[in-house]
Amino acid sequence: MTDEIRRAERARALRHAYTPPDTVTAPATLRQLRYGWPLLWGHPGPDLLAWSRSIPLDGLPRGVLDALAALDEGTVTVAVASTLTEAFADAAADTRLTSDVRDDCQEYASRCRFSTAWLGDYANSVLAMHETDVYLGGTFDDCERRALMVTRTEFSYLGHQILQGGHDPKHPVPRAQMRERAWQDLLSESEVVRFCAALDQGETRSAIRAVVRRGPVRDDTGTDPRDPDFDPLDLGDEVAGPPPDTLLALPRLGAGLKPDALKELKAAVGAIVGKHLPLVTVPASWAGFVAALDAEFPQFADVTRAIVRLQGGRRTWGGLRVILTGPPGAGKTRYVRRLCELAGLHLARIPCDASADNSSVAATPRRWQTGHPCRALAEMVASMTANPAMLLDELGRASGTQQSNGGRLYDALVGMTDPENASAYHDQFVEAQADLSHVPWIATANDVASVPAALLDRFVQLDCALPGPEHLRILAPQVSREACRQRGLDEAWGTLDETDLSLLAQHWRGGSMRRLARLVDVLMAVRLDPSSGPRH
Repeated sequence: MTDEIRRAERARALRHAYTPPDTVTAPATLRQLRYGWPLLWGHPGPDLLAWSRSIPLDGLPRGVLDALAALDEGTVTVAVASTLTEAFADAAADTRLTSDVRDDCQEYASRCRFSTAWLGDYANSVLAMHETDVYLGGTFDDCERRALMVTRTEFSYLGHQILQGGHDPKHPVPRAQMRERAWQDLLSESEVVRFCAALDQGETRSAIRAVVRRGPVRDDTGTDPRDPDFDPLDLGDEVAGPPPDTLLALPRLGAGLKPDALKELKAAVGAIVGKHLPLVTVPASWAGFVAALDAEFPQFADVTRAIVRLQGGRRTWGGLRVILTGPPGAGKTRYVRRLCELAGLHLARIPCDASADNSSVAATPRRWQTGHPCRALAEMVASMTANPAMLLDELGRASGTQQSNGGRLYDALVGMTDPENASAYHDQFVEAQADLSHVPWIATANDVASVPAALLDRFVQLDCALPGPEHLRILAPQVSREACRQRGLDEAWGTLDETDLSLLAQHWRGGSMRRLARLVDVLMAVRLDPSSGPRH
């Protein structure tokens, strides 16, 4: 797998995280507006007014408070919005205020600048375009850069509309249509850039060819400058080392194998023997990765940042051994699935509560009728990567005894998750050593009392809290969309309005995600029942 393929896989995994929703039920943040989120009710005035009522007022100077009061008195005009933008910008530069307040005011000024631009102020449309360009310069994730490039071009297009008198602030702002036009403009520009770059490259190589000294034909060399396929830049093949970001996970099979045994092993693991498998690289932008997870799992914000810290400084995923502990229904398993999806990691779920022995993770000898390699090697074959993620679900409920033939799952994991042993793990099935050191191990458990201390010592324990009522507006739409997918319905059918959210809030005051899912199922069932009449 080449770097370009891995880059494309990461982009496909993260693309939907930067795809704005069709509608919003609350004013978008500055970051969300940069990513293309729509305005509340589609109008910049009501959107700015609703946003201004949602920000904390503690520590704001008098000038800002007066501007907010003027905004609250009547119709939001471009003059009122511009005054508020300037008030926040002045406060951001006021050294008498605390650094936290100045930082907040800087963000608020940029947020107001977006609204003022959509209200028809040309100067603020130009400033919003340049601010987006500056923010773009600090990002590296492809999907995030695409969203910001479109936003930058969108404000350029908005400025043109304002200059030509084609922008009416009384009408809804069709951000989706504006962004589609901006994207088409970017595609047109990129085609010109690619053409000119290819043209420049061709002229450069032609110039080099013109100065190459041409000697007599030497048929024995096969590199005559007069040959049409002669390339003066080709210095011949170099001895290549291992490709970057790869791992030789299984160098060889066991020695002295009989033909039948060798055939069996090649059928099971032959695809990875002696090959450098690619290692899935960490996100180019941790900020985008964290933002995507926070948007779906706000209750796990601390867990996400802890995992990022554990992977800090690495180019590829690996060395990760964490156990997520928390009450049932917190969403631990779903969180791990989404994390791996965003990371581009192949995920193998091992239901530990169904394991009566260690065969779900450990290898079994070939002499057994059910012989197989260890699960990590099997998943390397399935994914053709050297760092597939292993989810040990419900680790605290694993069974089995040390006296049984199958052994305990806990004991098998001790050797696999130990950093030193994992790099030279002896697999009984292939009768050779395998490198499992880059495999991420993520476990979930409601309780770890039954997990041996020797295994716990190899994991970092991260506590997962149940979501609270403040997370309902984020979590309920996700659960609703999932319910639609399970029923084969268009996700738009699961859109929740204020009445739906208020009804759910009466019956779910935080706690189990499973209970929230059941409540949403009831809501969906009522919608699908023709005898229930209109929704509201």
